[in-house]
Amino acid sequence: MAQTHDEPAQSRGSLRMEEPESLAGRWLVATAKGECAVVFTTRRVESANAWALEDAGNCFAGLVPGAVGWRPVPDGIALASADRRTAALFARGADGWTATLASGAATLRRG
Repeated sequence: MAQTHDEPAQSRGSLRMEEPESLAGRWLVATAKGECAVVFTTRRVESANAWALEDAGNCFAGLVPGAVGWRPVPDGIALASADRRTAALFARGADGWTATLASGAATLRRG
């Protein structure tokens, strides 16, 4: 089907990127080894071009070494390293936000 210039962006199949404020808050990270909690803040980490990640229990330290922040991306939530690289990508799925990490599968969900 030909696309016209009058079609709204939603009908053209574009991905909707979440606003940082809507993703900020407490999240549970589930892996085969169990669950732990992290907090996505709206405090900027300019060196990472991301928002700060609070990981008091070192939840991501073993899963995604070097992750200092997070950012919404069109296809999910990216964890960012201090040099602005994407350390992990959690894609939105039926069971929450999922990623395949070096240590195995992980799922993010509100907690």
